[in-house]
Amino acid sequence: MEILLAIAVVAVIGALLYFNRSSKSLDVNNDGKVDVSDAKTAVQNAVEGVKTVADINKDGVVDSADAAVVVEQAKTAVKKAATKTKTAVKKATGRGGKPQA
Repeated sequence: MEILLAIAVVAVIGALLYFNRSSKSLDVNNDGKVDVSDAKTAVQNAVEGVKTVADINKDGVVDSADAAVVVEQAKTAVKKAATKTKTAVKKATGRGGKPQA
């Protein structure tokens, strides 16, 4: 359980840093002072950034339709990887293809 919590904390911090990377200082809203409003702005930037990234089908909503697209992409990638693996095994073991003379 602690590992999951640690991963979640790292992910949140990573998102905050990534989606606020254009700010060269802690003054995220550029009002000349570092205060709670900077933290709010940083969180809003991160939330909007994550929404944009998670909206796979670009319909403006993050929902099960986005998850379905990801599942289909994963299925396709797994099938390709399985085909490549089978081909590599055949080549490595000498099975398949033309018989050797």
